[in-house]
Amino acid sequence: MRKSIGLFSAMGLALVFAGGCQETTTTGPASKTTSTGAPAIKKLTVMAAKNQTITQGGSDKVTIAINRDNFNDPVTIRLNDLPQGVQAVPMEIVIPAGSSSATVELKAADNASVGEHRVQIDAVAPGLGENVQMFTLTVKDKG
Repeated sequence: MRKSIGLFSAMGLALVFAGGCQETTTTGPASKTTSTGAPAIKKLTVMAAKNQTITQGGSDKVTIAINRDNFNDPVTIRLNDLPQGVQAVPMEIVIPAGSSSATVELKAADNASVGEHRVQIDAVAPGLGENVQMFTLTVKDKG
C-alpha cells in the first residue's frame, strides 16, 4: 500500500512538470473540523505555466488555476514585476467562489524590454497568507 501511494505521488509530479506547469501551496488556520473532529486546514494551491513567451507589440494569455481545500472564498490574483513595456490586463483579477481559474492577458509594447524576466504571481484569500509563485516571461524582439 505504501509503495503505491509513493508511486502515484511521483506520477502526479511527473505529469505536472511534463506539462510545463508548477504549483505552490499555502495553508491557513482551520475554519471547520472534519467528520473525525480533526481540524480541516484551509489550503490554496496555485498552478501556472513555468514559462511564457511574448513578442514586442504582441499579446498572450496566461491562465492561472487554483484548487481550494476547506474554503470557498474568492481568491485575488495579481501579476507583479512585469518587464518594462509589458502590462497585464486586468492588473488584478478575482477568482470567485465556485470558479477555479482565471486568464490574464499580457500586452507588450513595441519597445518592451527584450529578454528573460521573472514575473511574480501573488494569490491572496481570506485567512491565508500570500501565495507567491514565479514564472519566466521571455520577451522576443519583433524584428
